[in-house]
Amino acid sequence: MFIEHFNDLIKELGTSVGLPDLKPGDEGLCSLRFDDKVTLDLECHEDTGALIISSVVGTLNTIVAEAFYPLLLEANLLWGGTGGATLGVDPATLSVFMCYQEKIEAMEFFRFQELLKGFSDVALYWYQRLQQSPEESGKLTEVVALPAVGAAGGNATPPPGATFA
Repeated sequence: MFIEHFNDLIKELGTSVGLPDLKPGDEGLCSLRFDDKVTLDLECHEDTGALIISSVVGTLNTIVAEAFYPLLLEANLLWGGTGGATLGVDPATLSVFMCYQEKIEAMEFFRFQELLKGFSDVALYWYQRLQQSPEESGKLTEVVALPAVGAAGGNATPPPGATFA
């Protein structure tokens, strides 16, 4: 049931962007590339009804990895620097993942588009931020203005200071 709705949303997205044959692969995963910098992986978990959006937004250098951890933790605090998503680091590869989930059951196409836009904007922000040195990255004071992934009326808790369209 959830998978069919997910497939319909992907098909409608494809139609809206001129890719009428867009559909998830055999494993149920659909990947979208934004600005030739970040790839969003979309999947639906049939057992939970959750739409999962994830992206590798960067890979940390072993020399500076520990310097970035406080910045990533601060961004996760009440989702203040992630627009409602979470950031995590794979300890084996030092890849920085950004992830988000929301129930797909009653999701309309407009909400689906909003999620993809908000998530891709925040993922691109973190991609660029992780290209800098930890000193250049500084504090998260400017992050509050990022587009929020979670929206009022959705199933996610929005970050403080988030604005919604």
